[in-house]
Amino acid sequence: MPRISVLLPYHNAAPTLDAAINSIAAQTHTDWELLLINNASTDESTAFAKHWAAKDDRIRLIEEPNIGVARALNTGLAHTQGRYIARMDADDISHPERFAKQVEFLETHPEIGVLGTQTTFTTSVAKSIGMRWFTQWQNAILKPHDHYVKRFVDAPLAHPTVMFRRELVEQHGGYDTGPLPEDHELWLRWMDAGVRFAKLPEELLTWNDHAHRLSRTHANYSVDAFFTTKAKWLAKPLQRKLNDRPVIIAGTSMMCRSRARMLEAEGIAVHAFTDVKPRLVPGYAFIPHGELPASGEAFIVSFISQRGTGDRIAEFLASRGLVEGADFVLAA
Repeated sequence: MPRISVLLPYHNAAPTLDAAINSIAAQTHTDWELLLINNASTDESTAFAKHWAAKDDRIRLIEEPNIGVARALNTGLAHTQGRYIARMDADDISHPERFAKQVEFLETHPEIGVLGTQTTFTTSVAKSIGMRWFTQWQNAILKPHDHYVKRFVDAPLAHPTVMFRRELVEQHGGYDTGPLPEDHELWLRWMDAGVRFAKLPEELLTWNDHAHRLSRTHANYSVDAFFTTKAKWLAKPLQRKLNDRPVIIAGTSMMCRSRARMLEAEGIAVHAFTDVKPRLVPGYAFIPHGELPASGEAFIVSFISQRGTGDRIAEFLASRGLVEGADFVLAA
């Protein structure tokens, strides 16, 4: 049995697939199998896949005719044999030491279930400041605690960098095939079950951003899809640990109000809103930001999404003795 099973789904990825596969073949850790999952491709992708499978018996071709990356990944999971599952995308490049360093870490840190790496960001999109900032934000999140408390801001690690223990799928399920971001939903569900995440402080994958990448084009990765998913998995821990503490929403804009309604639809009662300037929200109390309750007396959910504002909010709340994850969470 191979130690690592690599899942690489592809759909019409002829321009990049050969290089992606080659980066797996060039790994210094050689005890792996690569599952190339054809997700209804109509271009020359499968010709590249067949070429590689013919010259390396560690590479297998699998068919998933129903289009959807989550479906393709679940089909791949059903065929895996390895102790560890590694992800790879058809338009990225794994650096040669990636698998060796991830396996070494997981075997010496049994408490960690999912391990990512930092990424090297490249793009062919002219206006890509947001994605570049997002990559920098991800790269700064390393420890299990930080992955956990930042999990509702966005996906705290890049999907194609991860390696995780096979038994996690058996214990907590695979990818949700609904209209949602399948990676972030999986992380939120597994973290809710107590799985610990970490990231190696090295850039071991080149993340190639381009205009046709699914995260830029598919409705499953829209803002609404992300917040619907966040609301569901934010509500679950709140229902377990609120103990009658009131929920206060930070942010009074129409967008923040809309996101608060998503949380209420999941069964969480919102008591009040807070903001730096007085702005009443009909039907709710307003608490000035300088008069927020002390630690343990309420739970604050920040839906304010301006870039960089979250860190300032966290610093302000911490200066008042509130603890991130226990008294407040950033969810935008």
